[in-house]
Amino acid sequence: MRILDIGTGPGFFAIITTLAGHKVTAIDCTEAMIAEASANAERLGLAIDFKVSDSQNLAFPDSSFDLVISRNVAWTLFDASRAYREWWRVLSPGGRALIFDANWNISLFDEARKRAYDVDVAEYRKRFPEREVPFYTDEMLDFRRRMPQCQRIRPQWDFGALLEAGYGTVFCDMTVGSRVYDEAERLLYRSTPMFLLRAEKR
Repeated sequence: MRILDIGTGPGFFAIITTLAGHKVTAIDCTEAMIAEASANAERLGLAIDFKVSDSQNLAFPDSSFDLVISRNVAWTLFDASRAYREWWRVLSPGGRALIFDANWNISLFDEARKRAYDVDVAEYRKRFPEREVPFYTDEMLDFRRRMPQCQRIRPQWDFGALLEAGYGTVFCDMTVGSRVYDEAERLLYRSTPMFLLRAEKR
């Protein structure tokens, strides 16, 4: 398949899909991450087309890819609806978008969810004292409070946005975290479970 990895970071999806035999283009918004991903791919002798690009404004022709994949990207977007339309545009008919994400930071806007997260963190500290709890500076928290996606209830919001963008079928797997997280992570992220959205272009 022709795959576009959006927000490649250190190249996780780009590398494993290339190893599986696919032709991969991978983008990120920062040169530093593209440099890191390129170095990781080079160490494995893999040929991947890495580019610095804005995921909300893609520099690719229509119908360029069979699969668009992203992990922990959508929550960072100021205009996720526009991004979903762009991802739809570059997909071939019958192509799919796979979106891994979670309701990251919803506890900043919802007291009940914050209490649930605090309970999870307390139990996590007790059961896994050797593991760290993610720490956010005031600057990082300010960034999260400005992100529109962090204030939305997801993946419910995404269903509407993806259908409005033109996708014909949208499926959600709320159990994906149980398969990719270890026991400690499943506890820490219990109140913000990872989800996988699969959206197909007609």
